[in-house]
Amino acid sequence: MVGDQGGSCGSADPLTADVRAAYESAAAGWADGPELVYALLAGALVASANVPLTGSRVLDLGAGTGAAGRAAQAAGARQVVAVDLAVGMLRRCLAPLHPLAADAAALPFRDDSFDLVVAAFCLSHLGSIAAGLGEARRVGRAIAASAFAPGWTHPAKAAVDDALRPFGYRPPAWYMSLKSHGEPQAGEPALLAAHAAAAGFTDVQVRTIAVPTGLSAPAQLASWRLGMANVAAFVRSLDAPRRAAVSYAAERAVVGFEPLVVPMVVLTGR
Repeated sequence: MVGDQGGSCGSADPLTADVRAAYESAAAGWADGPELVYALLAGALVASANVPLTGSRVLDLGAGTGAAGRAAQAAGARQVVAVDLAVGMLRRCLAPLHPLAADAAALPFRDDSFDLVVAAFCLSHLGSIAAGLGEARRVGRAIAASAFAPGWTHPAKAAVDDALRPFGYRPPAWYMSLKSHGEPQAGEPALLAAHAAAAGFTDVQVRTIAVPTGLSAPAQLASWRLGMANVAAFVRSLDAPRRAAVSYAAERAVVGFEPLVVPMVVLTGR
């Protein structure tokens, strides 16, 4: 989570505070569910970059627990800095990622500090994608950013939500805003390309790739959804017996579902 998802940038915005709090709550269980998916997506994103990774300096923007930063290191990056506003997520980053709490709209780096800015699924959290890409261009010479393809979903999402409703779950307002405004804008290829070009990136390309995650077992699909920021805070609010009941209900709800394959929009430029 990075930046401001609604209105002007800055941590004082109520919606930004809600998003940050949700990701803080999700941090403890992220590695057991969502990170299994996001690590694979991060690897595919880094592999799509149109600049050499060997010996490079990389900014992992909206880093969360550092999946994209670790992928960059594995690809040969010399230095990685992981930036996010959710400190709880950053605490899950290892020291070599140099985690730093900062806002995407006002990065504390000099011009051209990085060879590549990797922005994995964080553009939808910005109040202004154009401004976020402009700041990324200021500090970085190239970009590789990802978003969910517009309209994409997986049946496990609705199935788990439906299974949680009898326990009192309702999607939070910040999540509904992201789904209706943030994600559609971040995943629109023509809009992304225009914003990137306006920010000063050249050789701009936007394409959609399918990333198989290998997740198909009910326990895997349930852990993926229950660990997401829009659900994790609710699950953590329950006592132990109800948490166990929620987990059981979620697993039963996704029995027999198709393997998780994510269509990912990839923006690259330099």
